[in-house]
Amino acid sequence: MIAAVRQPLLVALALGAAVLVSAAIARRTRVPPPVFLVLAGLVIAVIPGVQEIRLPPDVVFYGFLPPLVYAAAFLTAPREARENWASILLLAFGLTAATLLAVGVVAWAAVAVLGAGAAFLLGAILGATDPISATSVIGATSAPERLRTILEGESLVNDGVALVAFSIALSAVEHGHLSVGGGVLEFLQLSAGGAAFGIAVAFVIEHVRRRIHDSEVEIGTSLLTPYLAYIPADRLHLSGILATVACGLYLGWRSGGIFRPEVRLQSIVFWDIFTFVLNSVLFLLLGTQFRAVLNGVHGSAWVLAGDALLVFAVVVAIRFVWMFTVPHLAGFARRDRVILGWGGMRGALSLAAALSIPAAVHAREEILFLTFTTILATLVVLGIPLPWLLDRLGFRGTRIEQRLRARQRVTQAALERLAELEEEQAAPAEVIVGLRRLYESRLGRLEARLDADAGGVDVHLRLRRELLAAERRTLDELERIGEVDYSSARAIEHQLDLEESGLRA
Repeated sequence: MIAAVRQPLLVALALGAAVLVSAAIARRTRVPPPVFLVLAGLVIAVIPGVQEIRLPPDVVFYGFLPPLVYAAAFLTAPREARENWASILLLAFGLTAATLLAVGVVAWAAVAVLGAGAAFLLGAILGATDPISATSVIGATSAPERLRTILEGESLVNDGVALVAFSIALSAVEHGHLSVGGGVLEFLQLSAGGAAFGIAVAFVIEHVRRRIHDSEVEIGTSLLTPYLAYIPADRLHLSGILATVACGLYLGWRSGGIFRPEVRLQSIVFWDIFTFVLNSVLFLLLGTQFRAVLNGVHGSAWVLAGDALLVFAVVVAIRFVWMFTVPHLAGFARRDRVILGWGGMRGALSLAAALSIPAAVHAREEILFLTFTTILATLVVLGIPLPWLLDRLGFRGTRIEQRLRARQRVTQAALERLAELEEEQAAPAEVIVGLRRLYESRLGRLEARLDADAGGVDVHLRLRRELLAAERRTLDELERIGEVDYSSARAIEHQLDLEESGLRA
């Protein structure tokens, strides 16, 4: 029994080590982490003696997908989403339909092993970008918030659209006929019904959370929320993805009235770690499917490579053609269109859809192979040069400067309000003077950081760290001699951690 368990345990440990190594390398090279994770999984898959790792589609659909989609939707920028809603919806619906048709027609005409049904099934699988890939890859770069929001919003909506189209196409392939009117009606029912269900769940969750005042319970509720939206919607034959997206958007845009500051801090840490683990494991498992996918296809390696290259080229070409021809993007600069075209990543959701195709469906293994190779190509070929492409197009550093200027403005607002309070004699003069010094010091640091030639900020940060280190040493000594108990020491340490993390920000 121990020997039987040993290899899966070693494989799990190897996967965990691969996640950490890939994340560390990604931080040093600026290459988005998903690229290294997929390649690491691919390397693990071809190591002799390592057992074949299978990724059941239900694990993706019901385990990974709900929290990752919910987190991406929750963090979608409200103003940018409202300003660009037309572009997001036209990309999510129009470009998805165009990609589905283009891939279907070309694959039907050029890939010998695929019939019409299998070709358009492949088109439905590859029609949409992946929300997890888009969020992970674009989020690791210096892309402007507007473009990030459009790419993430498009991927969140179009995956629900594509999965609905996939289910209709699969039903048509299995039963041998497709009713256009029935397909459109089913599409509207699944999409609109899923979104409405997600908003209803979010409305209930919002009112429940406003009455909860315990951080552990609130964070636990936030963890259950995506599953409460996704799974019941899916069981009701509605779009689980669109339900989760709608739920995440509603709660994210109304989060200001739900979270208390201390809960927000803890929730951010929890969700950052949770989504990092889920994303990392998912992309790693995606790469490990290489062996199983390759073992399932037969035929000339040159023919398979040519088919894969053709499908990848169609997916990329139709996206760039759309970006530079469709009128609704007329207000976008040329460099914006390049990034929007470049950001068409596919990911684990497409692979899970392909894996869910029944074995009896014609050319299932070929569809799976072409799906996997397209995912790998979009992540690696498009993902690796993306940070340098953004630099080349002049996007580097804009977000850091914007953040510093915003902090400068809010600090100035605090000083203005402090002056009003001083006139109103709302507090003793010594309190006002102390607060003014605090905010003027903060304003000076921000101005120094905006001035590339100023070195005072470095001295200030070094001294602040020295002072915090002295506080930590004293706290350790007080705890050691018993003048402060463990819980109190941890509470003070938490405040010191917040101060030091503020210096890094």
